[in-house]
Amino acid sequence: MAQADGRRRDARDNRDRILDVAAAVLRRSADATVDEIAQAAGVSRATVYRHFGSRDGLVIAVRRALAQVETHDATQRVRPAGELAGLGPAVLDVTEVLNKVPPQLLGEQIVAEAERQAGVRSVAIYLVDIDGTRLRRLSGSPEFPAEIELPLAVGPEIPRDGLALLREGLRRDLPGAVMAPMMLRGRAIGVLLALDAHVEPLLELARQAAACIALAEVHTDVFDATRRRKDINAASEIQQNLLPPRIARVSGGLLAGNVLPSYEVGGDWFDYAENPDGVWIAVADAAGRGTAAAATAAVTLGAFRARRRREAPLEETIRYMDATVRELPYPDAVSNVIVARWHGPAATFVWIGCGPGVPYLIGADRSITPLPGPTSDSLGRGRPASERDLIAHHQRLGEGEMVVMISDGVTERRHRDGGQIGLGALERTVASLDQATPPALVRALEHEIISASDDLLEDDATIVCFAPSSLD
Repeated sequence: MAQADGRRRDARDNRDRILDVAAAVLRRSADATVDEIAQAAGVSRATVYRHFGSRDGLVIAVRRALAQVETHDATQRVRPAGELAGLGPAVLDVTEVLNKVPPQLLGEQIVAEAERQAGVRSVAIYLVDIDGTRLRRLSGSPEFPAEIELPLAVGPEIPRDGLALLREGLRRDLPGAVMAPMMLRGRAIGVLLALDAHVEPLLELARQAAACIALAEVHTDVFDATRRRKDINAASEIQQNLLPPRIARVSGGLLAGNVLPSYEVGGDWFDYAENPDGVWIAVADAAGRGTAAAATAAVTLGAFRARRRREAPLEETIRYMDATVRELPYPDAVSNVIVARWHGPAATFVWIGCGPGVPYLIGADRSITPLPGPTSDSLGRGRPASERDLIAHHQRLGEGEMVVMISDGVTERRHRDGGQIGLGALERTVASLDQATPPALVRALEHEIISASDDLLEDDATIVCFAPSSLD
């Protein structure tokens, strides 16, 4: 019996040694053969097959072994460069990254991987702040500035058409730096920068890093903390957590949107989702300020998503949102909303408005026209929506046309002279665009709003723009 136990122990030790050697060999060369692994482990090819059955079986066993690294050890340090590398062509194995690295250390780990990939020691990772005006260093070499001005983003995301201008600015301000954008579904959430390096080894790493951050950020506050330059109140914090990605490619179209926060109000939101019945889009502006506005916004958004996920008609969605707002235990619970759906195959934009706001059609000739049709009372005001004749309006959109939806925080923004910028701000912005795309329009209109005055925004300003083709 003791002899059998000894043989089993020897077999276990032999298997573990093959796993350790295979992990090291596969990190250096993802396509290493069984013969190469066996030779490095000092065993025969037959021994490898006896333990693992095939090369695929060996690779799977190595992956499982790496995934079982003790959590205590992982939290004590950044892992050696290369340990996040996949055993296939990917630079980072996104599905395994949180098993190997605590989320709060992911930035440092990405920098370590970038230094290894590029063969340099000066690397930094930057995220875009929530205002879309600066890149902020998450981790990496202090040789790089803590902040880099960035008047090119839409909220915390950079559209593709902003990357070329960013590269030009970096070449001017940081000579010798190369940039690899962290792309995710057509927009960049940040960049990797390295000094005196070849950019090619960093490009795939940056793409994988974007997916890793998107996966990890729900488990830590370090990414959101980096994106915030100012303290914001509880209402605005809730607001920021309600917002979806600011730029999205959808079937037959491109969408961009953002909320410029006043840091005191917190009642605006926008949302979208692409479902089998079309692309749902909504813009809302809750009355009031602070926690009351945030509460109204949160429950209104919850009602919108609840009906949207059941593929309800727009009319039913509005009625449910109105009924939900009326359940709130304070009298000023009111919200202006536009709820819309884009049907790509028919190139049709369908919408219902509750409140004074309407969508605006921007023509291929840069003309601006309010979409026709009456709106209904704001949610929570007047007769319940269940008693109203709600009318869904239809508009076919052609090539070169766009629809833009804005909250009153845009038009009521005050000039330095005390007057409001009004709809003229949108007209001036549209006329000034070199390229009429949703990200360009949102970005340019935000600049118009911010530059109108040195004062902070009096109210949240929300802009959502949709174009019926991917123009960027």
